[in-house]
Amino acid sequence: MKNIVYVSLLFLAFSLSVWGQEHDLEFGGGYQHSTGDQGLDGYTLNVGWNPIPSFGLFASYDGLYDHSTLGSFALTKVGLTSVHSHMQSLLFGPRMFIPGAFKNHGIRGHLYVPFVEAGFGEARLHTDLNQQNTGTVQAADTAFAWMVGGGLDFRVYPHFTVRPNLDFLRTHYAEEGQSRLRFGISVLWSVQSRAH
Repeated sequence: MKNIVYVSLLFLAFSLSVWGQEHDLEFGGGYQHSTGDQGLDGYTLNVGWNPIPSFGLFASYDGLYDHSTLGSFALTKVGLTSVHSHMQSLLFGPRMFIPGAFKNHGIRGHLYVPFVEAGFGEARLHTDLNQQNTGTVQAADTAFAWMVGGGLDFRVYPHFTVRPNLDFLRTHYAEEGQSRLRFGISVLWSVQSRAH
């Protein structure tokens, strides 16, 4: 995790040369879905800083859950079985806005802004397997995670944006890799600031 923080600080340091310009700060949250582990649904919280119109840095946190009942065991000696999963991820990275993809592109005050992004960080998965006749088994792991993907910003008001995204997420639980797709939609509030 320390390496992730160091890389984020490095990105920040390279962006300080444009600190005297106006820049966007954005705060948001919304719905997030991830494949794997019977499908996980939950929320995402994110913050971003766009020091220049085509480049930004972001941090995001996801809290995703699944509660499934495996009814096929209900009439056996195993008994009713349910699985409860909770996956959390904390990712940092760059976001590049694609110039020229739509007419009147840009970060500030325009309707459509496509982007690509990459994030690096950690993810934690905690799973409870509850069996009616044999008890509960728990397992948890925290490991490195990375993602690549993109999306499209819809600027609906001067300071409010709706952002759907689709990402490929790679986790490494139990020293093995797992591939997941993430789909989300967030509402962002952005402010323009000028450094003094």
